Formats: sequence, structure tokens, C-alpha cells
Amino acid sequence: MKLFLLVCLLGTLAARKRNDEPKCDKILEKGGISPEFAKHVSHAIHSLTVEDLKMYFNKRAGANNNIPVVNPMLRDQPRVLDNAPSSGYDEEFKTDGMKHFDLIMKGVNMEGWRLTAFEVLERLSHVYHMSEIWVAAGQKYKKVAKRLNKVSELCDCVRDIDSNGLAKYLQLTAFQIRYPGITSGNKNITDAYLGGFLDYHISYGLQERPKNLVDELMNFDFSGTDEELIRGVVENLMDEAGFDEEPHDPWEEAAHSREHWEWCVGELKKLLTPELIYDTAVFIHCQLDLED
Repeated sequence: MKLFLLVCLLGTLAARKRNDEPKCDKILEKGGISPEFAKHVSHAIHSLTVEDLKMYFNKRAGANNNIPVVNPMLRDQPRVLDNAPSSGYDEEFKTDGMKHFDLIMKGVNMEGWRLTAFEVLERLSHVYHMSEIWVAAGQKYKKVAKRLNKVSELCDCVRDIDSNGLAKYLQLTAFQIRYPGITSGNKNITDAYLGGFLDYHISYGLQERPKNLVDELMNFDFSGTDEELIRGVVENLMDEAGFDEEPHDPWEEAAHSREHWEWCVGELKKLLTPELIYDTAVFIHCQLDLED
């Protein structure tokens, strides 16, 4: 089957951090944080759960973990949660893969839950890809935690998500998951979204967005309901990315599935950069609240 993974949707925009505090710019740079911090971290954390935090980062993570994520209930407010929620993994399963597989299969027919616009194989591919990021970031997190004081200027700047752009990227990610194709510029899709929530099947390619929207994104006001903001997102945050709409041709896809998967693997590996892993590890260390 031809796979177009959500990771591509989340790796949006040729990002640069725009922090209103010049002091933080210098502190982040000196601390090894990349200019694409907000893009990297929003991708890496958007679907974390309490169980994932415990599994990959710190077993002392709890309900009040302070890690913002996209709300998995896509028709509910707020779009972005202040704390990664519990996912309800079946703890009788011993492997991470089976826990993730079980959760995806249980949610297949739930309206407005997680990746409603994606087919089962795409949903599984997404969670396995995210697990790859979390494993690598978790390993780096343990090293960062040994040498970086959470009471530090670097952590202060990393936690200032309103200034460093992370809050905006999470909001954009939430809209792109809820309304696939909303920033594509294709009027067949965007005009339909002006009427409200649709379970549309659109899958993005893995390449970077062709249009740099960082200034527009940083200036966009996300306060308001989906209905109030959809038109503004459509008109102001268009990235002109390509997309693939149903119907798919299963015979054509099967005939080329191996070649396509080899291409996907190459693109996925490109996304697992040392910069993304380090940015994510530092953010989790600085931001994560632990239980006693």
C-alpha cells in the first residue's frame, strides 16, 4: 500500500525561531538549540501520552506532566492540551509495538479520535515513526538530565513556548490534523472546510513545505474556536504543499509498494536528525514535571 505519513504534515515550514527576547536567542544558540527548535519539538511531542513519557523518558511522569500535546479528541476543545493525557495502553502486553497496535485498532471506528483522515496502515506507520523519535530522544534526555540544571537560563528560554514559537506550531499542527489539506491552497478541500469538520482522507508527501510561512504563523492569533479561525488559517497559512486524495488504486499501490516504502524509509531517516533529537530531549528535560 502506498504510504503517506503524517510526519510529513508535521514537519511543516522551513522554520526559524522568532523569540521576542534577544537574550534568549543567544542563550538558546549557546546551549546548542537549533534555529528550528519549534518545528522539531512540535513534531516530536504532538502525540505523546503519559504512558509514552514513562516508557521513553522518565517513569516519574504523571498526569500533571506539563508537556503540551495536540488533543487526540479532534472535535473537542482545547485543540492543544496542557498535559499529555493517558492513552490507556493494555499493560498486559509486554512490547511497545503491541501496545501501540492495540490502541490504534481499538480506535479505528471512533469518530474524531486521533488520525481520522488516515487509514490503519498509515496510523500504524505514524506511531512507529514517533516511537523511533522517542527512543532516540529518551536516550539523549538521560544524558541531558545529568548535566543541565532545570533552574537555568537555557531552560527558562526553552520553556517560554509563547516566545520561542512552539505554542504556535502546536496550534498549526492541531489544525492540520483536524482538517487535512487546510493549508494546501486547494479550494476543493479548503472551501469544504469552511462548512465545518470533515473526515476527509488526504495524505501529504514527506517533503518540506515549499512556502515559508514563519512570519505569518508567528503573527497569527489562535485564540478562538475552530469555526472562528478556519477561514483565517485557509487564507493566511497556505503552504501550497501537494497532497494525495482518495480514491487510491490498490492494484497500482501494491505493484509499487516496495519501491515506495524504500523511498519513505529514506525520507523518515532524514527527519531523525541529531538536532531534532537534542532539541526534543532538552525540552522534555526542562518542561517535564515529575511526581514525587
